[in-house]
Amino acid sequence: MTDQFDTVANDIRVKIAVGACRFLASVARTETEEEAKLFIARVSNEFRDATHNAYAYKIGGGEMALARQSDASEPAGTAGTPLLQAIENAGLTNVTVVGTRYFGGVKLGIGGLIRAYGACADAGLAEAGRITEVSLEPLLARVSYDHLGTVLHEVAAAGGEVEGVDYDENGVSVRAKIPRRSMDALSKQLVNLTRGKIDLNFGHTRR
Repeated sequence: MTDQFDTVANDIRVKIAVGACRFLASVARTETEEEAKLFIARVSNEFRDATHNAYAYKIGGGEMALARQSDASEPAGTAGTPLLQAIENAGLTNVTVVGTRYFGGVKLGIGGLIRAYGACADAGLAEAGRITEVSLEPLLARVSYDHLGTVLHEVAAAGGEVEGVDYDENGVSVRAKIPRRSMDALSKQLVNLTRGKIDLNFGHTRR
């Protein structure tokens, strides 16, 4: 994912009527595939009496983006595909949309379903709003007690977020998230200020 990405600002639900059918779009920000699946399961259970609960989600960006969709027994390509297309067209990521349909007795046809699910998703994403976020990378810094203040100060100065501090007989572990663009500069600064007496792990990469 690049340094910045757009996602939904709020978790929302909207309802629209298409012909005799009733559609609901449930939209949520989801940071991981696990969160997306949990949201889908929760909405599907809430509306288990519905005719269909189709879904689509996109997590991450660039070459690492993960996108999935399901038509939920609707004709192939008529539900999950337009839901995912709406997410793509909006330029959003880290978002899940569940499109719920209650059959009203009159069939919409292939084209009608595609348009209806697309309109449902568009309405939901528009109502959810959008925000621009900064991509953060996990950091684990191991230092002695006397360098803790230095690490906390530099993490804050780099625009990072401290998630926790763990103490043991060997020193201190600082768990934080750091803007990707700040990783190299922060690494050099911490090594310099601690005179190399620090163990840094960004994501899965040790420095």
